[in-house]
Amino acid sequence: MESLKTYFPYGPPIGYAKLPDELVNDLNKGCDDIVKDKELSKSSDHSQSLVGQVEQELLIPADIINKWGKWLGTQVRAYVSGYFEQFGIPEQNILTASKEQASQAVNRIQTNVKSAWYIRSFAGDYNPLHTHTDCELTCVGFLKVPDLSGERKKTPHGKGSNGVLEVLNNTGSSDNLSFENDSIGFTPKVGNWYVFPANLRHAVYPFKADGERRSFSINMNTNIFKRPAEK
Repeated sequence: MESLKTYFPYGPPIGYAKLPDELVNDLNKGCDDIVKDKELSKSSDHSQSLVGQVEQELLIPADIINKWGKWLGTQVRAYVSGYFEQFGIPEQNILTASKEQASQAVNRIQTNVKSAWYIRSFAGDYNPLHTHTDCELTCVGFLKVPDLSGERKKTPHGKGSNGVLEVLNNTGSSDNLSFENDSIGFTPKVGNWYVFPANLRHAVYPFKADGERRSFSINMNTNIFKRPAEK
């Protein structure tokens, strides 16, 4: 299985991994089963809690999350390990750590899925600029993608292209002298999966092609990152 890669486009890291084919199949079958059942579609509808202007947003069945929880946990631990290497271990409040300290911290990581849902979008649908709240990490994966080859703009990483997931730098500068990227775009491809801090703003642009653009999103928490104390 291909190991997780970590991008540092502008500071906060973005992790990338390839979804196992069996997981893609399980997720697509789970979604298809919901769509075919009108009552189940109604009870699984999650759109009122989300900002997406899309056809449907449906909760992912718990049995699929439970089956693939170990895979998700492994990827998130690898992602957090890369975060440690770049920024140090948050709980120790230091910028550098020994390999032993980092290894111990990674082994202590526990993950928890807070929410998980499918996003079914068609021509003209879009997801406006937003963040995910009440969680630490957001995961996005692609399950079905229409032919967007004729809609890709010749911009870095396809930013601004139809159907692209664009993730923005929360700390970016509009100063022309800044060496930071302001955003990075990910062209959807079946099986591609990304994880990034939930407070990073992101959006999905509308597209014109026929067919369904099906993705999923998972909000996760860990026991590592400190949360502000409640007042």
